[in-house]
Formats: sequence, structure tokens, C-alpha cells
Amino acid sequence: MIEDWIHYFSETDRSITPSFEGGDEERLIHQVSYFHDQSNIDVSGFDVAIIGVPDARHSVRKGASELPDIARTYLYGLRQLSKSMKILDLGNLLGKTVDDRYSALQDVVAELCRLNVFPLVIGGGQDYTIPMSKAIKRINQNFRLAIIDSKIDWVASVNDFSSDGFLSFLCNNEERIPQDISVIGVQKYLLGQKQEDFIKQYSFDFLRLGEIRRKGICCAEPWLRDADLVSLDMTSVKQGDQPAHVSPMPNGFRSEDVCQLAWYSGLSDKLMAFGLFELDVQKDNQSQGVALSAQVIWHLLEGISLRYNDYPKKEIDEYKQFIVHLEDYEQDIKFYQNQNNDRWWVEVPVSHDQTEIVACDKSDFEKASQNDIPERWFRFIRKMK
Repeated sequence: MIEDWIHYFSETDRSITPSFEGGDEERLIHQVSYFHDQSNIDVSGFDVAIIGVPDARHSVRKGASELPDIARTYLYGLRQLSKSMKILDLGNLLGKTVDDRYSALQDVVAELCRLNVFPLVIGGGQDYTIPMSKAIKRINQNFRLAIIDSKIDWVASVNDFSSDGFLSFLCNNEERIPQDISVIGVQKYLLGQKQEDFIKQYSFDFLRLGEIRRKGICCAEPWLRDADLVSLDMTSVKQGDQPAHVSPMPNGFRSEDVCQLAWYSGLSDKLMAFGLFELDVQKDNQSQGVALSAQVIWHLLEGISLRYNDYPKKEIDEYKQFIVHLEDYEQDIKFYQNQNNDRWWVEVPVSHDQTEIVACDKSDFEKASQNDIPERWFRFIRKMK
């Protein structure tokens, strides 16, 4: 199958925009190989594969189709990662129709995941989360999707697979619906009641920007650590930090916030794929949004390079265990701690004889120790009902 991929992708612009004071040999480009330069390539020998999606016909941000090539010029001009990593640039996805590109992306992402190569998708509309989800579901039926966005892209019509309504389309078919969806960075005044009702109907959840501001960006880390797929809408960044918006966006994530979220995502040993979407190059100002996209991707890659080989790579029973008894609820809750990095997980009962391990924060353990129900545990208990 991999031999046919040469027909799936076009070659990319190879120019570089230098982004720091240093020698050429220090730049990220020296950790990148181009698919079209290779013959008899062993894709399984790479850690990450980059895929450009030059298509935004189902997005109001038509300039997002131009992001893949220009983002690469800024990305490859950044410094190398802290640890050695082999990156393969597959090129830009081809296809006459959207269905052609959906099908190609689904096949490629599924095969890369099967080979344990991390697919990184850049550019285009966020509706390309749909084929990525179908691909991940081939590998893991119970996968979890995390979306970084200021709004919930869910409309009443289940046949709407535009970038503003793809979630309703994603969830109306068993072949692609995730076990869980979490939306990180929602601004409540941009959220309609119907959208909120749909989220509750499916027992999905969202983490509001206001809560992140109150608790700190680190409160989003367990949400991202639980995800198998992360989809980032770059319009979740406020317009002052990322000018490429169709309509005004005075509030949102700061530029350093979204880089931190990408780093948290990359650090997760559970994460299988990542997509960055909705950056309208035509509405950018002095390429500020494009440069930020490149830095977001760099932080994702840096996180991947620094992974801890945590759960689920390591057996959860190898971690220190704590059992907390909630007297008021006559309930025992088991927590796990990796003492090397102070990461925490909690055990959630999903049936009479089955449990599930969910990422949580130390504050959840501390809350349970005070005879109070921890938020992460309660969220999944509520979902299982």
C-alpha cells in the first residue's frame, strides 16, 4: 500500500524562513526527510509523518488551504528538537473531490498508526478531523477525541460536515463516533443552547476558557493526556495573538497557552495523531498566525520527543497506589501516581466487574482525601450511567 502513496501526495515548497540566530545545521529541517526523495522507503523507521491538507472548501476560512506549505517554511527554520527524532514529510494530500481526500487521509493515517508512526496533519478545514477519527477508530474502537476550540462545531443537521458542524456528522455514525469527546477552551457566550444540549445528550464534556484562566493552563493537561486524537482550531487563539480571523475574536487562548497545550498533547503516550486547522493565511498579518502555527507544531514535536513512556506504555500497577475511602458516599476510589513526574490517574468503575483508567490531577486526589468527590472521577462516572 505504501508504494501507492506517491500518488496520494504532491511535493511541497522547500524554502526555509530562518527563525533564530544559529547555524543552518541546528535547524529542524535536518531532522526531516522528504517522501518524494526516497526510493523503497521504510516508513516504519520514522517517528512522525507530516501531512499537508491544502483544502478548505468546507470552511469559511478559505485561506486555510494555503497553510501547509507556508507553515513548513517557518517550522523547518526553527531549531532542532531536544532529542533525536526522525520526521518524514509526506507532502500535500491530493484528490479532486473532498471524498477523495477524506478517503486518502483515512487510509494513510490508519496505516501510519498501525506502523506506530505519529501522523501530524497541517492545514485546511477542521472537518478533516472526520477521516482522522475514522482512521483512529480502526485501531481503537474506544478512542477519545480532544478538540481545542472556542466554540462547539455542532449544528442541528447531522448531514453538515462543514468545519462549523462536523461534530454532529461525526457522531451520527458508529464507524466514526468516539467513545468520548472533550472540547477545551470553550467560551460560553459563543455556545448555543442546542450545542450544549447535544454535548450533554452524548455525555461529552467541555472545559471552559474561564475555568482554565481560574485554575491555570495545567488543568487541561489530564484532558489532553486521555486523548487518542487531538484536533486544534487555531481560531481558538485570540486575535491579538493570532490575527487570521474572519470575525473579531478579542478573547481566547494566548499564544503561549496554545503552545503549552500542544506540548502537553505531545507528551501523552496515549496520543496517536494530531491535526492543526483553520488558520486563514489570507487574513494573517505579517505571517504572525503562520509563525505561531509553526511554533505550536514545534512544541507538539518537542513533547513527543520527551515522552516518559508512561501509562498505557507502562502497566498501571507499576505506579504507587492510593485507596481513598469517601465516608459520606461509602465509596473507595483508587488513585495511581508516577512518582518520577507526579502524574496521576484514577480508576473508574464502568460495570460490575470492569474498570477504566482515567488521567487526573493531584488536586483530584487531594479532593477525595477531604471526603469530596473528585471532578475527573465524577465526570466519567456520570458518563457511564
